[in-house]
Amino acid sequence: MSSPTRSDPPKQIILEGYILPSKYILGPVTKIFLLFTIAFCPAFKIAVYSIDVFQNYGYTTKISIFEWVDPCIFLIILSLKVFVVLFGFNPDYFKKFISTVEPLSIEFNSATVGKIKRNRRLNLNILAASFICYSILSMVYVSPYMKILGTTRVTLLIIDEIFIVFGSLFLYNMVCNICICLHAAFNEINAQIAALNETSNQLFNSFREIRSLRKKYSHAVRSTKYAEKLVRCFITLFYIEYFSYNIMNIVKLFGPQAKIEPIYLSSICMQTIHLMLLTYNLVSVNNLSRQGLEDLYELSFKLNSIHLYHENDIFIARMALSDVGFTFANLFTINNSFITSMSTLSLTLIIALASFIYH
Repeated sequence: MSSPTRSDPPKQIILEGYILPSKYILGPVTKIFLLFTIAFCPAFKIAVYSIDVFQNYGYTTKISIFEWVDPCIFLIILSLKVFVVLFGFNPDYFKKFISTVEPLSIEFNSATVGKIKRNRRLNLNILAASFICYSILSMVYVSPYMKILGTTRVTLLIIDEIFIVFGSLFLYNMVCNICICLHAAFNEINAQIAALNETSNQLFNSFREIRSLRKKYSHAVRSTKYAEKLVRCFITLFYIEYFSYNIMNIVKLFGPQAKIEPIYLSSICMQTIHLMLLTYNLVSVNNLSRQGLEDLYELSFKLNSIHLYHENDIFIARMALSDVGFTFANLFTINNSFITSMSTLSLTLIIALASFIYH
C-alpha cells in the first residue's frame, strides 16, 4: 500500500512559521503589510515628532546639542525604516530562496523537520514576549505626555507604535526562520559528509556521492545569497539602530546629573535580547557552512582515485574559500570577528564622546 502523497511538501515546511498564513507569504500581502507597519506608521511618527524636535532647536552648549542629537537619530532611524521597505525589500529574492532550498529536500528527514519546528517555536516565543514587553514600555513612556500632547494625539501614537512593533516582529521572525532553514540545510550536508567519512574504504570507488554533496552545498550557498539580498538592508539597519541608541544611552550615564531610569534599562534589555537572538542565528549560518571541512580533509586519506581526489579538493576549496553568510551593507560578513569589531568600535566611541562632551 503506497503512502499518501503531500502536495508541494518542501514549500509547506519552508513557508510555515512566518506569522502570516503560508498561502499569502509569497504574494503581495507581505509587501502591503510591511508598507503599512514599517513605512506608513513610522512616517506618521516622523511627522508628529519632527515638529517638536526642530521647533526646540537653539542649543549652544555641547551637552544641550548632544541632547538634541538624540531625537534626531531617532527620526533618522525611522526614516531609514521607511526607505528599507520601499527600496530595500524585494520579495522576488524570497521566491528564489524557496526555489533553491527545495532541491535540498530537508523536509523528508523527520528529525530535521522536528528540529526546525522546535527552533521556530522557541524563536517566536522569545520574540513575541520581548516585543509585548517593549510595547508596554512604549505605552508607559508616552502616557505621562497625555496632558501636554492631548489624549487623541497620544492614543494615535500608541496605536501607531503597536503596528510598528508588530511589523518589526514579523521581520525579526522572518530572518530567524530563514536562518533556521539554512541551519537545517547545512547540518544535513555536514552530517552526510561525516557519514561518508565513516564509511568503509570499499565504497570509495565512485565520485557520485561527493559530487552529489557538492551540488547540495552549491544549492545551500545560493539559497543563502538570495536570503542575504532579501534582508540585507534590514539587518544593516538593525545593527545601526541598536548600537547608535545604546551608545547614546550609555554616554548619557557619564553626565553630571545622570540617573538610571528603569524604563530605559528595560528597553535596552529588550533590544539586547533581539540582538543576541538575531546575531546567534546569523553567525550560525556562517559557522555551519564550514563545519564539514575537517571531515572532508580526513576523507582525502581514504580516497583511491585521482578523480576522487580532484572532486574532494574542489569541495574543500569551495567550502574553505567561500565566505557564506549574511552581511552588513554587503561590506562585512556577520561572523564572530564582526561582532567583536562592532563591540570594540562601540566602546571606543562611548569613551571618546563621553570625554569630549562632559570633560
